[in-house]
This record gives sequence, structure tokens and C-alpha cells, in this order.
Amino acid sequence: MEYMFKFCNLPDDKSTVKMVNEAASRLHYKLKGINLETLDISDYNKKYFGSLLGNLHSNLQRYAYILVWSITKIDVPLNKFVFLDYGGGSGMLSLLAKECNIGTVIYNDIYDVSARDAELIGKAIGEQADYYIPGDIDEVIDFLKNNSINCNAIANYDVIEHIYDIEEFLKKISLISNNNLKVFFSSGANPYNPFIKRKLIKYHQMCELVDREQLFGDKKRDLLEAYSKIRSKLIKSLNPDLSEDQVAYLVTATRGMVESDIKKAVNEFSASGSITLKQKYPQYPSNTCDPYTGNWAEHLMDIYHLRNVLQSENFQADVWRGYYGDSNTLLKCLAARSLNFLIKNSGRHGLVLSPFFTLCGNIAPLSSN
Repeated sequence: MEYMFKFCNLPDDKSTVKMVNEAASRLHYKLKGINLETLDISDYNKKYFGSLLGNLHSNLQRYAYILVWSITKIDVPLNKFVFLDYGGGSGMLSLLAKECNIGTVIYNDIYDVSARDAELIGKAIGEQADYYIPGDIDEVIDFLKNNSINCNAIANYDVIEHIYDIEEFLKKISLISNNNLKVFFSSGANPYNPFIKRKLIKYHQMCELVDREQLFGDKKRDLLEAYSKIRSKLIKSLNPDLSEDQVAYLVTATRGMVESDIKKAVNEFSASGSITLKQKYPQYPSNTCDPYTGNWAEHLMDIYHLRNVLQSENFQADVWRGYYGDSNTLLKCLAARSLNFLIKNSGRHGLVLSPFFTLCGNIAPLSSN
């Protein structure tokens, strides 16, 4: 199984595993032949999708793992299955789903440029999703309701760590379906892996304190100015009578807040001299987000609390360990496979070694993974 992680847990349904593996092989061949420079897509996706193509085998292993678990253990024929690639970015997961001949594939991303580019990339290889929906979860829910569509699975990679109010998002998930539904959200922001955690804390500090230059391929909606500096300007505009010390206090107190919450905090402080609105996860104080969009800088979260949120919404839910894909060198491949063996056989402690975690849920019981 070339396109499945080595030594990972896979579904017992061998025919589905084989089918997804063969689809990934075909998609690999199609994507290898694509020339991004000839497509009318943004510089951002020429750079980002191009980076995925640079290590295509490993990336397809990750998406094959996500997809195979998303479509198994649901009593719905594949030709009637509805798969939602939420926050799809480049659209590679949607492309793989179409290659598997899933009945209905829906792509979504909050960034309209990515939605447009993903559709163009799909056209270029003849693997378009059935629908492309720009917007957040509310736009997706409205679209599905207006078109009488019920999803059977929603999945993504590196999305949930960017959603501003992740708990509210999880509480809305059940609205995308009125029958069988599986969720499979994988994220590289693994707070239990010390190397990942250290790297992300440094990234948080950079976003918070350092201005950056516009580079080729940057996402146009991303800010160049340090988040703390932007919050300082917002706070001063909301109450020009604040002293410099008060502004400095508020800049710190509103770290990790979007503009609407910053306004609430400043108004409360101006009226009472205190703030009751706090960050959701104080155990990770380095977390910070774009003050205008609420897009988190690789949010470190209490992932077991998120599991509990899903469980409160009537899902059987759990947190699973992620695995390493094959690399371009033999030595790295051997190292990755050795780590995968340890991850698979270390129970929950395997998260310390895992490159990502998965928050998964289903209306039916999930086996431990």
C-alpha cells in the first residue's frame, strides 16, 4: 500500500483501503503532469500548491489516511456518499475524493481566492468537486440547507487550529446533516509533541511582535504588521483617553482576540477598570490571532476539551494519533517508519511523537486508534 502510512492503524475494510490507495496513485500521476505556471491561479497557490507537489507522495499519504477513515464505517453506498472538504485550501483532499468516485464532493474555504484556484486546478486535471463554496461554516450550512444536501462526512487537515471560535464551530457541525455523519479533523498543531510546541511558540511570538515584508506568494488577507501593534492602534482609537500604561495592559490582555471582542474588553475596562473576557486556553499563553479576521497563528488548544465538546453534541468522539509519511530519502523514510511503529504501539502517549493529531467523531462508536 504505497499511499498509506507505514505501520499506522487502518480500517478493517481492506477493499476501501485498496480503493483509496489506487486512487491516490492515479492522482499522483495526474498531478505530476500539471504546470501551475500555465494556470490562471494566484501567486499564493502557485507557491503553496507547488510546495505540496514538491513532496507529493507524503502529502497524498496524509490525505489518503484522512479520506479512508472518513468514508468507512458509514452505511451509505459510495455513489450516494456526500463528502465535505471543509477549509480545503489547495483542494487536494477534494481531488482525491473525486478520484475515488465519491457520489458528491463539496469543497469549501473561507478564502475566496483559494476556492477559485482549487476549482481551476480541478479543471486542469479533470477532477473538479461537485460544488465550491467560499465562506465559513454558516455559509456552508445555508448552502446545504438551500440545496437539500446532507453530508455523510466532513474532514480537513490544518484547519481547526485557525478557526477563531472552535467550540462554536464544533457545536454547529451537526447542522450539516440530519443522518449519519463522521468528522475527521487533523491538525499539525499538536500540543503534546514538544518539538512542534516549541516551534509554534516561536511562530506565535513572531506574529505577535515582528512586522514582516510582503513576499511572493503571501496570502493577501494576511497582515504584515505585528498583531500587538495592530491591537494597540485599535485600543487607542476606541478610547483616546487611555494612558500609555493602560494601553500596554490592554494590548496584553486582548492577545488572541478579534476586533469585536477587543471592543468589548476596552469598553468594559473603560467602565469598570477590569476585564472579564479571557483567552479560552490559558495554558498556552503564547497563542495569538489576527485582530481583524480572528485567524489564529497555529492555535495550540486543549484537544481533549474539544473532544468533550463533540461528545456534548451527541458524537462518539476521540483524539487519535497521527503518523509520518515517506520522505524523499531512504534514511528519513526509515526514521519515519520507526517513529510510526512507536506511535502505533504507545497508546495515548504516542501523541508525544506524532506529527499531527486527529479529532474524530461519529454517531456510531469509534474504535480506539
